[in-house]
Amino acid sequence: MFGPLPVLHRIVLGTISLCFGIVAGVWIAHSTPLPMAVSGGALAGGLVGLLLAYVLVHASQSEPRPVRVTRRR
Repeated sequence: MFGPLPVLHRIVLGTISLCFGIVAGVWIAHSTPLPMAVSGGALAGGLVGLLLAYVLVHASQSEPRPVRVTRRR
């Protein structure tokens, strides 16, 4: 998890992980002797890429959020 990122960085990171997942799924489906079509591997890899993108850019709920403190004088 990378934490809170600007919107552009989230989009780029999500796109890269999605493309990597699709390519990895196609490569695994093409190189294994299982009767799995390359399009099925691309679909499975794309879903894994989307899941990975979600995990990378969303903060976990276990981290405490910073609390804004106001001081009065």
